[in-house]
Amino acid sequence: MLTLDALNRPGPSFDEPLEMLVACHDKIRQFCTQLERLPTYIAEHGVNDAVRTTIDGVVRYFDQAGPAHHLDEEEELFPILLARVPDAAPKLEQLSGEHGYLHSRWNAIRDELLALKNGDISAISRIEVAEFTRLYREHAAIEEAWMIPIAATVLTDEEKRAAGHRMAARRQAPHA
Repeated sequence: MLTLDALNRPGPSFDEPLEMLVACHDKIRQFCTQLERLPTYIAEHGVNDAVRTTIDGVVRYFDQAGPAHHLDEEEELFPILLARVPDAAPKLEQLSGEHGYLHSRWNAIRDELLALKNGDISAISRIEVAEFTRLYREHAAIEEAWMIPIAATVLTDEEKRAAGHRMAARRQAPHA
């Protein structure tokens, strides 16, 4: 139930940056499902090795891939959409604000997860987890319904290639 096998399947390459963003959303949804299952699993089995492994994977994903994903969108897509899509500014401002809010919500959950893993607490807040996962899924759905299709029509092939190279380079940079 708490395995990460499905989360480790290869997805699109950075040669397809928009598809990569959607694949990242798929991983986000998968990690959200893992988070949602944790409280019930912990209530039944306690904090065991499966829980600690799941926590490690979830924390690693939302600490590293999540912020890189947001930067990909904000640095690669937002400026082009602002320049080429009339009336895009309010929607992009909303999405950017949601990135910040999701990050702050994640930090609270992350602290609980690490405390749980270390034995400092015995449960995590179902309400916080449910709210975080709901918000993240809604956010991804908006991006997939609005931003990705528009970006697919307004970005040139060269801009997509360049964005993919920068996205790949972002993941090569050492983490602070």
